[in-house]
Amino acid sequence: MAGSQLKQLRASLKEKGLVGQTNVKRKNKNAKTPSETRRQDHNKIISEIRNDFNQFDNRYNRTKHDVTTISKGKFVKVGSKQHNEASRNNQSVEQALKSEHEAKKKFRGRTGGLVDRRFGEGNANMTAEEKMLIRFARERESGNKKKHAFSLGSDDEEDGAEDDDDGFVLTHGGKAIADEESLGDQVTYADENSAQPLRRKSKAEVMKEVIAKSKFYKQQRQKEFAKTQDEIMDLDEDFGDVMQVMNEQPVPKQPIKSKTAEEIEYDSRVRELTYDRRAVPADRTKTDEELRKEHAEKMRKLEEEREKRMSGFASEGGDNIDDDFWENDQDEDEMEGVSIENGASSDSDEESETEVTSKSSKPKAAKHAIPSTQTEFISIVEGVEPSQQPRLVNSIVESHHPRLAAGNKEKMDVFVGILFQHVLYLADKDKELTETYISILVPLAENYNQALVENVRTELQQVQNHILDQKLRTRDLVLFAVIGVLFSTSDHYHLVVTPALILMNEAISSTQFRQVSLKQLAEAVYLSDMVLHYQRIAKRYVPEVACFLQRALMALVPQVEKLGGKPEFNLKPNDKRKNKVQISISGLSEDSPDFKFSLLDRILELCDRSVSMWRDNSGIVEITAPLIPILTHLARYFNNELTNLAAILTKIVKLHENAVKERVPLALQTHKALAIPTYAPKFEENFNPDKKSYDANRERQEINKMKHQLKKEKKSTMKDIRKQGRFSAREQIRDKKQMYEEYHKKMANIVSSISTTEGAEKNAYEREKKKRAKK
Repeated sequence: MAGSQLKQLRASLKEKGLVGQTNVKRKNKNAKTPSETRRQDHNKIISEIRNDFNQFDNRYNRTKHDVTTISKGKFVKVGSKQHNEASRNNQSVEQALKSEHEAKKKFRGRTGGLVDRRFGEGNANMTAEEKMLIRFARERESGNKKKHAFSLGSDDEEDGAEDDDDGFVLTHGGKAIADEESLGDQVTYADENSAQPLRRKSKAEVMKEVIAKSKFYKQQRQKEFAKTQDEIMDLDEDFGDVMQVMNEQPVPKQPIKSKTAEEIEYDSRVRELTYDRRAVPADRTKTDEELRKEHAEKMRKLEEEREKRMSGFASEGGDNIDDDFWENDQDEDEMEGVSIENGASSDSDEESETEVTSKSSKPKAAKHAIPSTQTEFISIVEGVEPSQQPRLVNSIVESHHPRLAAGNKEKMDVFVGILFQHVLYLADKDKELTETYISILVPLAENYNQALVENVRTELQQVQNHILDQKLRTRDLVLFAVIGVLFSTSDHYHLVVTPALILMNEAISSTQFRQVSLKQLAEAVYLSDMVLHYQRIAKRYVPEVACFLQRALMALVPQVEKLGGKPEFNLKPNDKRKNKVQISISGLSEDSPDFKFSLLDRILELCDRSVSMWRDNSGIVEITAPLIPILTHLARYFNNELTNLAAILTKIVKLHENAVKERVPLALQTHKALAIPTYAPKFEENFNPDKKSYDANRERQEINKMKHQLKKEKKSTMKDIRKQGRFSAREQIRDKKQMYEEYHKKMANIVSSISTTEGAEKNAYEREKKKRAKK
């Protein structure tokens, strides 16, 4: 509406029919004019117009941004008239719920009221006349059976029931009211000689007497308490004098009795018993099945820890290897044909004897001094026979157990490092003695490994220099074998195993693209065997080993020119094997056809192990493809000399073919094509937007209508119930918070008052103490 307020007022009055032309000729004479129809609410229309134009009396809820909410299923702008009405309705509902909650809270916990227990009161199937008749009949029956002790008599003369005293007697407590013993202190008499009571004491008089007695007893207690406090104060004042007199009196000395020999022995026995260890119940002997279960559970936990370390998700540390960890495993027991066998399985009798002795023996004096350097240890064992050296070492270990004396753990740690150095020292001298010392070193390395790790890492640094100079020693090869026995080789990262793997791969790869001797080639075969032994559990792919196996085969197969290679130590087509040579670390430099055939056997065995280990690798096709033509070429000449060649070649060929079949190129993810659903459209000939249903069945239409209304009412009721529940929960939380605040406030006041009282009493005590000190 534009223009001034005067124009707006005229337009509003004209719109409402209050001004304008009133003598308009009506077409229908019976119709009434707007002014006539609205004459009764003339004042109402004027007040509405006045309110519309008086803008200063109106309140508007304005927001910075337009916000829309839902009210009664419609979108309503916040601050509008519809929104304000909804807010007022919600506020009125909240007030009603609050008033109802307050009313319930007032009557909460209260009990009382009259309970009508008359016959038939709770029976809705009986009429009032039937209830009255049955009640009257039951009252007559009870009156004929027995007269009650407190009954005042019956109104019916027909019963003929009279008292023994031919009259009615008032009673109190079942006795005659003249009995003054029944009334006690609650009855007042006119005089002492009269037997009839005058009146009963009121409740106020009884309470006054109770209060007076309570005050009297309280005053008596206070007097007794004050008297007791005075006596205590007098006693405190005289306490110093009494103690001074007591201290001045001489104390008679009692003669010291000399103990007899029996008493002295008894005291010594008592002191010994105090230091004796209490007996503990022995463990129950377990059955074989229980022992197997414990062993299986222990192996399962060790395997879980190893897998975590292998994946790099656990802290670095070695496996807790027992003596039977490698049981029934030929690869670990024989170290794949290498002469240095696993020391965990040798000399088991001596090791078990050492274990039992160390656990069950009592502390003894050290028989042999523990050496601090390898030179001292060599000087100790020089004059001892090789068969007696393990006993010497075991005696040193037993006599320097950490539980026997302080500092033994550090000494044993150094001693284990010396044993490791002695193993490498014996590598070039005595094979059997070396294996014996390894079997002793394995259980000790589990508990004392700090100095051992440092010694191994120092030795690895020296081995690295020998690899660069291409001069590996026998002790260097033995070092890698000992590392595989002492430490966990499947860990993702290890302080000793990881550097050892790097050095072995470096030594293997150094023989790939240069001219080497047969000894260096045999050393690389040995190192490849060690690498595969390290990866027997983790099964990680080592490209240096895969490439070297092809290079080693090319260096030994006859007529290598047909395969595009250069001749090095190749066998001749007419060479024959005479004897089977056992390859050992000390005999890797032999140049003979028998040694080359044995070396080929070992290389073929490594090919078989590597293919079996990496068969689940995605690159198995590329790993096996170069080996097939070399092995096929070798089978043409030495199929009879190499007994395992045919089986290995067949296995690799089948594995390669299966891998090629299973390999498919990568492709984008494909989804099944989904058709767009089509529906036949529905048309109503007589469509009416106001019509809710087109069902021809009237009864079904009414049922559906009632279902819809019922669903709507149920939804509304559930909404109200949830709203009421939320309101009740909020009120309960508010009441609990208020109760807790009041409680804490009350307790704080109590603590404050107690602290104030205690402080005042303490100050009074200090003042009194200072006064007495001055006196």
